[in-house]
Amino acid sequence: MMDRSRYRLTNQVFDKIRDDIISGRLAPESPLSEADLCEQLKVSRTPVREALIKLSEEELVLIYPHVGTFVAPISLEAVRVGQYIREHLECALVADAARNIDDDGRKRLRENIREQVAAAKNPDEFYRLDNVFHALIAELGGFAGAWNAILRAKTQFDRVRYQTVQDKGRVKEILVEHNLIADAIIAGDVDTATKGIRSHLRTVFANLDKLALEDRKEAPVVRKKRTTRNEQ
Repeated sequence: MMDRSRYRLTNQVFDKIRDDIISGRLAPESPLSEADLCEQLKVSRTPVREALIKLSEEELVLIYPHVGTFVAPISLEAVRVGQYIREHLECALVADAARNIDDDGRKRLRENIREQVAAAKNPDEFYRLDNVFHALIAELGGFAGAWNAILRAKTQFDRVRYQTVQDKGRVKEILVEHNLIADAIIAGDVDTATKGIRSHLRTVFANLDKLALEDRKEAPVVRKKRTTRNEQ
């Protein structure tokens, strides 16, 4: 049984590599050397190896025995599935939030929007606060735990979505959309809040179209089988 300190260290390594993949700092099909990761993160091979196994279970890395480990290409099908799950869950959550919100919830929503505005020029912080905004909606809707289900479903979705916060023009649009959603929840307007969240989440399809076009140009965004030594 894994001891607590080792478990925490493995999770720290996992979180770091996962963030680098989702943010694009580690590009699709990039090789991942255990030795290099150990040196960069100042840890032994065991937590790195365990973290890579967990990442492979999330389909973020591909492990080929005797060949190597690589960042997985973005799965367009997984992005679509993640978007579908997220849209349906969040439409229900935002409606419940609009019905159930209290004064404390209104205060927290407004504070989150203010923090997003302040972080508009910092992509990493804006991305974090974006997630906080959506998690808060789940909490205000009475189902905070639903956000964990959404997180699991939207891993590939986030690899596309993160690209949008690098675009200053899109960040301004996101802020407008978040404000509309927050105002509707605060006002108890279920219909406007639901329409707002649905429209907001569907903007990812523009990025999907871009990825599909890149795929037709043979960009590394769709899964393909890598030849192993035994097949050569």
